[in-house]
Amino acid sequence: MNSGWFEEHVSLFRKQTDGLFSMEYTEEEFADRLYAAIGFLGRNFRYRDSQEFWNLKYFIQRYLTEEQLILELKFIHRCMTSLKWKNTSMAVIDTMGINSRKKSILSTYHGRHHTIGFSDMRSVTPNMGPINSFRCRSTDSEAMNIVSVMDKIQTVCDGKIEVYTGDAHTVSRISAGMVFLSHVVVAAGRICHEPKEKLTECKINELKENISLLNKIGKLLRDEPSLGRVIATKKYINIDGINVCKLVEDLGYLILQNVSNADIDVDRICLAVERSNQLKKKARIIEGSYTRPRHDIDRL
Repeated sequence: MNSGWFEEHVSLFRKQTDGLFSMEYTEEEFADRLYAAIGFLGRNFRYRDSQEFWNLKYFIQRYLTEEQLILELKFIHRCMTSLKWKNTSMAVIDTMGINSRKKSILSTYHGRHHTIGFSDMRSVTPNMGPINSFRCRSTDSEAMNIVSVMDKIQTVCDGKIEVYTGDAHTVSRISAGMVFLSHVVVAAGRICHEPKEKLTECKINELKENISLLNKIGKLLRDEPSLGRVIATKKYINIDGINVCKLVEDLGYLILQNVSNADIDVDRICLAVERSNQLKKKARIIEGSYTRPRHDIDRL
């Protein structure tokens, strides 16, 4: 299914280490350790929880990077796509709060997620196939990180995503504008306040007159996704007397206005993803409370 799987992992490892180190494992050994490490990290274990985890510390520190995990997600997505004989053109983004095990003295209780920790912007396909998980500060709005999230999604999905959906700031005017400019992806989410009035003629003319400027903004966001945070947190960024933030917002409003007129049933999909994430959150809490006492009993 993925004949060049190991070769791409080796190539990425050599690129990350500037060719100073070579791969120490065979393909089978690397695969066993990789999936054991992913399971270890995903289930929120500690190295001392079991002897089988002791040997994973070196592998995780040496080989398991964010780029390696994204590459593996890319392979999994390709495999699932080839099995279904159907390409994924839509992504669903939902944010859930996760409690951190280690809490800073500066951490505060987050009223929206009811957690003390961080936010996880999870991306899945409409049939619940995993795409990406993006960690960000719980005090961030989704708009601050939406360009970075979409950049990861397009990397995993080989740039085939055309539509994304979500709630609140995920599909705000500024989010819709930035994502369309950077990755040509249309926002089609559950909008709390649907645009009822059409964009005025003068604003549409202003968008037409500044198409070249919008294209340059899109290229900047595509090359440096972290700049999306800057645009999302500012009200005024003036270039030659033009407020770039307002220009991007107007473009996003125009996109959301056209989408709201289309018959796209995304409410059912969003609800299913939210229920799935809530179940995963509860399962993680139960699993964590189960593994800790069991380890303590075995040690006694």
